[in-house]
Amino acid sequence: MVVNGMLGHFTGGRRNLQGGSVVSGTLVVGIDGTESSRAALRWALTRAAITGAELKLIHVIDDEWTTISARMIKDLGDDSQRLLESEAEYVRSLAPNVTVYTESTRGEPMQVLISASRDAGMVVVGTHKTGFINGKIFGSRSLQLAASAYAPVAIIPQGLPRDGRGIVAGVDDSIAGRQAIRFAAREAGRTGETLTLVRAFTIPATSTISDDVRDELIQYSEERASTALADAVTLATLTAPDIDLKTRTVRRPIAEVLVDAAATATLLVIGSSRQQEATAMVGSVSHDVLINLTGPAVVVHAGDAREGAEHGHAGSM
Repeated sequence: MVVNGMLGHFTGGRRNLQGGSVVSGTLVVGIDGTESSRAALRWALTRAAITGAELKLIHVIDDEWTTISARMIKDLGDDSQRLLESEAEYVRSLAPNVTVYTESTRGEPMQVLISASRDAGMVVVGTHKTGFINGKIFGSRSLQLAASAYAPVAIIPQGLPRDGRGIVAGVDDSIAGRQAIRFAAREAGRTGETLTLVRAFTIPATSTISDDVRDELIQYSEERASTALADAVTLATLTAPDIDLKTRTVRRPIAEVLVDAAATATLLVIGSSRQQEATAMVGSVSHDVLINLTGPAVVVHAGDAREGAEHGHAGSM
């Protein structure tokens, strides 16, 4: 992918142009001119300013416009460049020391972002959540981005709460889930936020199960949850030894628990096995969380070398 526009790194009011390819720690931000993408940009900008990462802003002129005239395509390209310049100027006004690149390109938006994720530290997109996913960047097809990206994907709701506290990660038995715990632990270590590890379970609601059997199922599920949380605590403390750590066991559907937790947390981290197929989607839990998202979330994938992936069977939320 060719960078069509590049803006400088400002230090003390002096412009220093940075040449060469975009580094692997770059935050790729999907831009579409909506308040949702501006929310994503603000979140990514805050992270870049703290971590020293670079920003790459991408606006995609959707392939659906290829049937119109060449002149209209040129006009769309000009509009795209103006939008990117405006958003880059916004970055400069708030954080002049953050290096920002821009790219205007044509294609299928999610495929472009998936491709860009190969060389990114993270992809950041916005969502305007109204009970279902919509918006030009994080629309229903963007579940494909969360499933197929080669880097963690941050999904930032428009109008996210500003007083959130703590990082929350769901605990399951998959490799992707372990990657999510590692990611969340590193975030807790970096930010000083408390990390809460959550394990949820449900018991079948059927009248054919006797009270004794139901009690046994509850006890078995609680024991499994306790073991899983103990393993997760070990993994988290090995990743970031000095973090403040809490655990919760909840008898409710895990998606409901995570959606509720995201509303009051600074960040929700969920694991989802990365898929290779172009039509791949996230697992059922990740799907239910993302379409009801109430706060910033990062989807972490199994098998990503940048996250120290393990080999073996990969489950999926």
